[in-house]
Amino acid sequence: MILDGMVETPRLTIRPFVLSDAAILVAVFSDPDVARHVGDGEPLSLEAARLWVTGSGENLKRHGYGTGAVIARSSGQLIGWAGFARPRDGPEQIICGLTVANWGQGLGNEIVKALLGVADGRGIATVLATVDRANAKSIRLLQKLGFRLRERDHGGDPDVHLYERALTD
Repeated sequence: MILDGMVETPRLTIRPFVLSDAAILVAVFSDPDVARHVGDGEPLSLEAARLWVTGSGENLKRHGYGTGAVIARSSGQLIGWAGFARPRDGPEQIICGLTVANWGQGLGNEIVKALLGVADGRGIATVLATVDRANAKSIRLLQKLGFRLRERDHGGDPDVHLYERALTD
C-alpha cells in the first residue's frame, strides 16, 4: 500500500511503520473489540508487533508497498494500520484496522478507496480482503466499493469470508 513512502486521504496519512509503532499497535490490539475482528482474535504481543513492523518495512523495500501506520492528520496520532498483505496463495490482500474511537466516521471508506487507487496505479489486477463474518459494517463497506464474496469459510475458518475486487481487465 505504501507507495513512495506515504498515502494521504482527506483526514489520514498512511506512512511506513517505525519501530516505536510496535508498542502502540499492541495497545490498539489490547482492545477486545479490535482484536475480535483481526487474525485469531487474540491481542498482539510486543514481539509479534515488532516482527510485523520489520516485515512491513522489508515489503516496502522489496515491492514498493506494504502495510503502515494510519495517522490522524488532525492530531498526528497513530489510530490504526492499513496496507497490503502479500499472501503466498494469491493476490494482494487489503488489511486495515482502527481504534474503536475512530469507528463509524467513514475513515475505513477513505482507507479502502486510497488502497484501491494505489493498487490500480501499480497495475495490480485483483485485490482481496478477508473479513470476520460478524463484521457487518466492514462487509457493507467492501460491497459498496465493488468487492464480491469469493469464498465463505476462508482457510477452513467458518468465521472468515474472502472478498475480491478486480481492478483491471
